[in-house]
Amino acid sequence: MTRVKICGLTREEDVDAVADAGADAVGFISGFPNSPRNLPMPRAASLISRVPPFVTSVLVTTAQVIAENSDAVKRAAPGAIQLYDSSFSPATIRNSFRARLLRPFSVGRQESDNAADLLSRATEAARGYDALLTDTYQKGADGGTGLTSDWSVCAEIRKTVAPVPLILSGGLRPENVELAIATVSPYCVDVSSGVESAPGVKDAAKVRAFVSKANAAEGRRVAQ
Repeated sequence: MTRVKICGLTREEDVDAVADAGADAVGFISGFPNSPRNLPMPRAASLISRVPPFVTSVLVTTAQVIAENSDAVKRAAPGAIQLYDSSFSPATIRNSFRARLLRPFSVGRQESDNAADLLSRATEAARGYDALLTDTYQKGADGGTGLTSDWSVCAEIRKTVAPVPLILSGGLRPENVELAIATVSPYCVDVSSGVESAPGVKDAAKVRAFVSKANAAEGRRVAQ
């Protein structure tokens, strides 16, 4: 079963709605002041405490936020940390916070990349992490661009970095998640803006539709 992560939550009611819809993981962003979904660390910690058992909370952040808020992060105890820089070694973060580590990886960052170079960079990025999250590159953005990735490239990355799981993000929404899963066969799909009524405000109906469509995609995977 492909897992579902709903990212960029900012409100208590959205945490409840996403959990009720059957999502496997929920993401909270802290350390990206230009994002409409950014939260101060205390607010992120408060929402993480609301996440019910058996749903994984993911702190989407930077090494600077972790260094400046180490005690708060430990108290929040997220199940996973999606880390947007590598100032700390994966082992240091994992041992300090007892959390799984997700490594973002931009697809299309270097247009001059040939296939071998891209796959080599992906393999290196995944080393030491618990999952690799592909997103679509956009100049000046760290992630969460809302742009659709090249799924055929993501499928090749998935096969190359295995057994490290691949999380697919970038431009996903209820209307295309089935095809994305069928094409890439990711471990997990990750959505934020594709299930919103406004930036940072989740639409409960879209969330339910996304989770339902992702679950329905299992029988439609393209043979890999």
